[in-house]
Amino acid sequence: MTNLDIRACFLGDSFTFGQGDDTGLGWVGRVLAAERGRGVELTAYNLGIRGQTGAQIAERASAEVSTRLTDRGDRRGVVICFGANDIYLGRPQAESVLAMAGLLRWTQGEGHTAFVVAAPPMAEPLLDAKRAALKDSLAQVCRDFAAPILDLPGAVADWSAWHAEAAAGDGAHPNAEGYRRVAEAFGRWAEWREWIEKD
Repeated sequence: MTNLDIRACFLGDSFTFGQGDDTGLGWVGRVLAAERGRGVELTAYNLGIRGQTGAQIAERASAEVSTRLTDRGDRRGVVICFGANDIYLGRPQAESVLAMAGLLRWTQGEGHTAFVVAAPPMAEPLLDAKRAALKDSLAQVCRDFAAPILDLPGAVADWSAWHAEAAAGDGAHPNAEGYRRVAEAFGRWAEWREWIEKD
């Protein structure tokens, strides 16, 4: 495929980290394995931290990403995924929107390509309605900064495995099958494929 040095940081919370996956891969590890299997020289840094909100993720982004995405890489990307903890902890939507805007402004200033992944759907209808509203607001921020956003709930056709595994576990996080389906949806994402495969 390509011999370029491609590096990507995956910023997020426990879903990005892959909490609950007995294999330890989560969706980020599966994305890395799939790309390496295609011959893509991708270095993926999983910077997911359990329990963090968008504001907390934005606060640590510069220090953590800058040490990993140096100018030695031919292509540098930042994948941003948050929202679940913002909803669970009742954070104001404006705080989450401000965090995303700050992250996208920063990535542009650093010359990194940003990708935003919407938070996974929640089993509880009221919480999921709040998540959907937050997703719509974050999507507008992405449009303002011309950053692609993957509507994860729409990209995965069947969330039954995710919710069943979460119910059998800690109530929030899936196991391997749930994360596998997310990784497959991310791997099919047109904007990601275009970026990672371009010459």
